[in-house]
Amino acid sequence: MRAPQLSVAVLLTAGLLGCAEPQLPDQPSAEGAEAPAEQATPQPERDALLAATNELTAAVEQARDLLTEAGQAPEPAAARQAAQQALAVLVDGAGSGTPPGRPIFPGTTVEERGGAGEADDALTLALTAANDAGGSLGRGVADALRDPLAGDLGAWQRDPAGMVALVEEQMDGVGDLESAEQLVRELPGDGTRALAWAYLTAGATTMDDAARYAERGAAHLEIVLVAVDAALDGAGPSA
Repeated sequence: MRAPQLSVAVLLTAGLLGCAEPQLPDQPSAEGAEAPAEQATPQPERDALLAATNELTAAVEQARDLLTEAGQAPEPAAARQAAQQALAVLVDGAGSGTPPGRPIFPGTTVEERGGAGEADDALTLALTAANDAGGSLGRGVADALRDPLAGDLGAWQRDPAGMVALVEEQMDGVGDLESAEQLVRELPGDGTRALAWAYLTAGATTMDDAARYAERGAAHLEIVLVAVDAALDGAGPSA
């Protein structure tokens, strides 16, 4: 989020008005001064950010499409299978199947992976590229990754397994749809909430439940896509 610009007013005290000092020449008002132009993001960093963001949005679109497929499946077993594939796209090591690219969220910390090598998840890769790029483009993408995608970005970085466990625990024993919606709302971030709906879809025993759960999960991922697209569109070609 961009900080609001504050205009600077020149304040004159009453005691200066009546003094015998020679009058100083008028100084230009700070109100009319233009703020220094922000430097554009260097092209290599910009290209790296766009590549990482494209990989992230491709994964989000894939998870959304799999949940849509689950909601439109002919019977519960097919819905559960599609939801399991969506889980594999959402979190590294979750669900079943192998996504074509990086999963969206990490499943383990860097230390748990040995502390070396490139990030295994699209979120970390995109966030690193956003921080490296800086400028309005980098800040806009980083803001979208924090919210609406992650909700609690620090928790996903410090303890991703704990975040997954939190979602599973929150969804364990969910009864009716109303209680499920309440519990999902308590989770941080639309990406995290989509994960919760995917877990519920993967355990659904009726097509009515699978369709309701999957539809809500896909809607949360659509919110993420809109936010990331807005961050990229609002930055302009040279931000």
